Amino acid sequence: MHSRSTPRGAIVTREASLALLEFKTLVDSTAEKIRAAEREAVGFAIGHRHGGDPLRALRVVAEALKSPDFEAALLQARSKTDTAVAWHSGEQGQQEELCS
Repeated sequence: MHSRSTPRGAIVTREASLALLEFKTLVDSTAEKIRAAEREAVGFAIGHRHGGDPLRALRVVAEALKSPDFEAALLQARSKTDTAVAWHSGEQGQQEELCS
């Protein structure tokens, strides 16, 4: 039983990892957008008004954080991680029973 369950544990853990990486990609992209907004705000503050619009850049960030893709990626990462935790918790209980 243990030999068959080990590959499944690796699979559910890998799925959780991939889901989290997908979410991280969206977070990293959004973080880059907020850094751009920050640069534009600093430029505006020191008198370089010919650059971008900090408000527009911030709105882009706010919309990205509210996007269905962002929400879906977060929910997927949570779900896949919860599944992996539940699976490994179940296997751990099975292994303890086998050792008893």
